[in-house]
Amino acid sequence: MLTKKLIGKEVIGNHGDKLGKIADFDIDILSSKVKHAVITAGFNTKYKIKLDDIVTVGDTIIIRLNLDDLKKSSQKAK
Repeated sequence: MLTKKLIGKEVIGNHGDKLGKIADFDIDILSSKVKHAVITAGFNTKYKIKLDDIVTVGDTIIIRLNLDDLKKSSQKAK
């Protein structure tokens, strides 16, 4: 799937809470692999999540984390 089809999709947490939208992807240039998805959550708040935390990709993207987990475990993106 192309990343441009994922950018802008709504992200839902494991308890059904709306967390934000996919804003970008963090790519390791040397390995040519996607390292993280970047979620925009609120006003200019962005978080990086591991691709392993993504459960389902469809009209929305469901991840294994809730908002508290997201704040604790993910890296804030710049």
